[in-house]
Amino acid sequence: MVSDLLQKFLSEFLQKAVFSGCSFTVTENKVEKTIRINITTTDSVESGLLIGPEGEHLAVLEKLLNLILKKKTPDQDWRVVLDVNNYRALYEEKLRDLARKAAHEVALTKKPWELPPMSAKDRRVVHLEIALRTDVVTESLGEEPERRIIIKPVEGQEEN
Repeated sequence: MVSDLLQKFLSEFLQKAVFSGCSFTVTENKVEKTIRINITTTDSVESGLLIGPEGEHLAVLEKLLNLILKKKTPDQDWRVVLDVNNYRALYEEKLRDLARKAAHEVALTKKPWELPPMSAKDRRVVHLEIALRTDVVTESLGEEPERRIIIKPVEGQEEN
């Protein structure tokens, strides 16, 4: 099982980093080739350290797990998705909510709405949330790290 390698590494990492109140679950999705790991802790200090400012520590740890997996299993194409206390799930729901509210405003006013700069991962969440709408479209503008999304009314619907 591919996830056994990650379970062993993560157990040792959490133990050596003295995160004593942590446990985690590992779920493999063979169709999507993803391994989802959710670390849970009741200690807010531990969760804050694992997540980091704006999820930076979480992203770095996820990248490390993906690098380990690629090095140990180069013939397989698995991807690790790491979360702590469902932080990412809650954060993504906030992004989807922001996208829905902005799209609603654009549909009402027929004026473009520019969202703040976001990571590629966050922009993808917004693009996917708006994709099925027929009254507005999304477009990414700018260069990293200032790349952002603008939500616009569908051509021909703009206010004159």
